[in-house]
Order: sequence, then C-alpha cells, then structure tokens
Amino acid sequence: MLTKSLDIFNRAAAELVYRVELVKHSGNLPPLSAKDMAIVDTLRQQGTCVTSLDALLSSNTPRLLKAAESLVPELPTSSYKKDRKYALASLNQIMNHPDIFLWGLLKKFLNIVENYIGVPVAYHGVSVRKDMLDGEQVGTRQWHIDIEDRRIVKMIVYFNDVNDEGGPYQYIPKQLTPRIRAFKKGYGFIEDKLIKNLVPESDWIPCTGSAGTVIFTDTCSIYHRGKVPVKSERVTMFFSYTSRRPKNPTYCKSGFSHEQLLEVSKALSQHWMARNAFLKPALR
Repeated sequence: MLTKSLDIFNRAAAELVYRVELVKHSGNLPPLSAKDMAIVDTLRQQGTCVTSLDALLSSNTPRLLKAAESLVPELPTSSYKKDRKYALASLNQIMNHPDIFLWGLLKKFLNIVENYIGVPVAYHGVSVRKDMLDGEQVGTRQWHIDIEDRRIVKMIVYFNDVNDEGGPYQYIPKQLTPRIRAFKKGYGFIEDKLIKNLVPESDWIPCTGSAGTVIFTDTCSIYHRGKVPVKSERVTMFFSYTSRRPKNPTYCKSGFSHEQLLEVSKALSQHWMARNAFLKPALR
C-alpha cells in the first residue's frame, strides 16, 4: 500500500515539474520559419504531418541518401524475433554510415521537435528497417499507442515508394483517437474490430507516398500502426525524439554504446556540442 502511494505521489510530482517546465520554457522556444511552424501546427491538430525531403530543403539530404543507399543492401533478409515482422540494421551498421544518425541532429529538426514538445528535447537516434512481405498482422502492425513520454516525435522517412499495398504508416487523427480506457484493457495492441466500434475505417489515414516522403508523428498521442505490406516491402528510417525527462525513461534507453556515441560526436562542431551538450556522452 505504501509503495503504491509513493508511486502515485512521485508521478504527481513529476507531472507538476513537467507542467512548470512547459510554462517556463514557452518563452525560450527556438524561432521557426512559417513552413516549419506549419508542421508543428499540424502535429498539434492531427498528431501527424506528412511532407517530403524536397520540401524540407536540407543541404545534408544528399549525404543522407548516399549513406542510406549504401546501408539498405546490408539489411538482413529476415527478422530474428518471431513477433517482429521487420529486419533492422544493426547499431554497428548505422555507425558505419554516420550521416544517417547525424541527419536527425540537424538544427532544423531539433527546433521543430522542441516547438512541438515544448521543452528541451533528447534525440534517441535512428533505426533503419525493412518490413517483410509476409501478410502477417502481428506486433506493431496492430493498433497501439506508445508510452515513452507525454509528447514525442518520430520522423519517418520512406526510402522506397509506398502505396496502400506497401505497408504504409497509418494513424487515427488526434481528435478521433479513442481514450485508452475506452477499450477496458490498458496499453497494448488493439484489434481492428475494437477500433471499428469507435472509429470508422474511413477515418483511418494511410500515409502513402513516393521515396523521400517524410512523416512527423506523435505516436504517444494517436493510435497508429504499420499496415501489412501485401505487394512490396517497405524500407524506412525512424528518427526518435522525446523530452529530456521522459515520462517512462525505461522505454527510452538508446541501444548505442558510450563508445559509439563518442565516436559519432566527433563529427559535430564544438559550437553545436556546446549548445546540445546533453547529447554528448560523459567521458569516463
């Protein structure tokens, strides 16, 4: 009983600290262009905003694409987990192509994410994945909501053309997303038939697009999934961001080792690292 009471108290205290930090930081948010602010506004309203590499106008994009073109052929041909229907690039493979990891640290993206989350942000790196063409609806191909933080941003980049039969990212807009308690089962995967009882299938939004499509999405605020690919595999890059004090830090641990982060940090300017010192691993 005492343990439960302490847990409730600690959660309430953490929520209060977060609310105070939101107010205090509101005057320190980095300025954005009108186009970038439109991304933030759409995230606030819908929970997801679809754009493209071309529209983002980053001079670093050619380096990202060149690195990805080298990495994608190295991806495994199968998953090593039974309930995971996608193959992931290993952390060593990503570190061998550092321009992919570093692209997620561009000031433009950090500023967009900070304006949406509302407090200083943490970058958790990138995963590169290939969704298998096997027709099975398991794992993250089912409806779910993530629980890492109060607000998060995942930036998804399509490396190949993705139509409705190619396993697009799919979501239910924020204003239509049901509350967790509506399903009487806490967090976890939700069956299609249960979702249909509350949200008609016409309001399930698939994010189809050509190679270079970019999706900003808050997976903690909306029900979402990857549709089952039935005609072609989907190759994507997922860049992940939370606040620096996430609600559930256990789910935010980076798989990258101290040595790997130290190595990749050498590519960052001293000025950048001074402003974002929280990302640089402490020297032992």
